[in-house]
Formats: sequence, structure tokens, C-alpha cells
Amino acid sequence: MAAVLAETSEDELQRAQEALVHLVQNGDLERIVHLARLSGAAADSMSDEMVGRLAGLASDGLDLVDQVTRSQVARALPAISSLVENGDLERIVQLARLSGAAADSMSDEMVGRLAGLASDGMDLLDRVNRSQVVHALPAISSLVENGDLERIVHLARMAGAAGDSMSDEMVSRLATLATDAMCLLDRATRTGVMDRLLAVAEKMDQDHILTDFLHCLSGATEEAASAPAPKGGNHRTLGHDEKTGNPANHPVPHACRQTFPFLPTQTLIMR
Repeated sequence: MAAVLAETSEDELQRAQEALVHLVQNGDLERIVHLARLSGAAADSMSDEMVGRLAGLASDGLDLVDQVTRSQVARALPAISSLVENGDLERIVQLARLSGAAADSMSDEMVGRLAGLASDGMDLLDRVNRSQVVHALPAISSLVENGDLERIVHLARMAGAAGDSMSDEMVSRLATLATDAMCLLDRATRTGVMDRLLAVAEKMDQDHILTDFLHCLSGATEEAASAPAPKGGNHRTLGHDEKTGNPANHPVPHACRQTFPFLPTQTLIMR
């Protein structure tokens, strides 16, 4: 047993000598000596307060490593690597810096105004959502496509310009005119004049009286334009008989006789 232990000790001692020779040859032994001296000098130069801070820092570091391990942040490493590769992480950092600079430059009054603006915007959005204005979007889209919305805007601008250009006197006159027109319409409706006028208009339209009268007037104008000029003095010009001086009888135009056969062939023209 003792011989076995002796042989084992000799083997270990031989291997240790070989490792020591290897350390000496590649300079690692000298580096270990320098590191030991540096560690000893640092330990000699540190006070109790520094040792306490280093111990607290090491404890916090280990606690952070433990939290990172338990939060499984390793799953986010591919996404973080992708953000770093395409530059999005840098943009996020710049955006955070910009937001921080804006927050530092704003005063309390600006913050209050922004908060009020955000509150009003949320209130407007809620009112729009509750009013179901989304149902009007197809109609609004149709108005935009066919140009009716632009026409409505132009009409509103014209009405606004007209309202701005009118004076108080013009507004009063227009109001009086509208009042009188409404009173007249009310009286015509209550007395039945409107119904009678409509009945007469319908009768005239059915009998084509107005159309026939216009045709007659047009034909008479054409015949008068093509008729020869009157001869003689003022009596013929004014439509009087040359001998007696009485008003002369003139034939009814042919167009009027065709349209209105009940008219006489001669009519007395009084000038």
C-alpha cells in the first residue's frame, strides 16, 4: 500500500514538474506572479468601505444575473440581434432621446395644454364613435368622387361671402321681403286664390292657349316684317284712312286666324 502511494506521489510530482516547466517556458508563470502581485496590491490599497462597495456590487450583479436567468430573456436575444442588425435598435434609442429632450424642454403650461388637447381628441373620437358616423362614409366617398363635395364647399363659401358683404339695412330688407312673401303665400293659400290660379293654369295648359298665343305672336311678327311699307302721309303711318281720317281696318294676320278662328277678318287698330 505504501509502495502504491509512493508511486502515485512520484507520478503526480512528475506531472506537476512537467506543468511547471511548461508554464515557465510559455511565460504563464510570470503572468500568474504579476496577477498575484496586482491582486495583493489592490487588496492592500482598498479600505473597508471600498471592500463593502465591491461586495455590494458583486451581490447586485449576481442578483441581476439571477433575474435575467429567471425571466428567460434569452428568448428575446434573436429579436434583439435582428434589431441591432437592421438598425432599428439605434432608431429606438434616438427616438427615446428625442422624447426625453422634448419632455425636458416642455414647461408645465405646455404639458397642461397637451394634456387638454389629448383629452379633447379622445372625447371627439368617442363622440364620433357613438354617433355612428361610419355609416355616412360611403355617402361622403361618393360625394368626393363625383365632385359634389367640392361644389357644396364652393356654395358654402359663396353663401358666407354674401353674408359678409350684406349690410344691416340689406339684411333688414331681405327679412321684410321674406316676411311679406310668406304672408302673401299664406293669404293666397287660405283664400283659395292659389288653387284657382293653379286650376286656370292647368286649363290653359290643357287647351294650349299659351302655346297658341305665342305661335300667333310669332307668325304676326313674321308677317308684319314681310309686309310692304305703308305709303302716304302720317294718316297711313298711324293707321288712319286717307280720305275720312278715321281709324283704318287692317286684316288679321294669317297665323292668328289659323290659331284663333273666332277672330274677325278685319280688326280695328287704334294708335
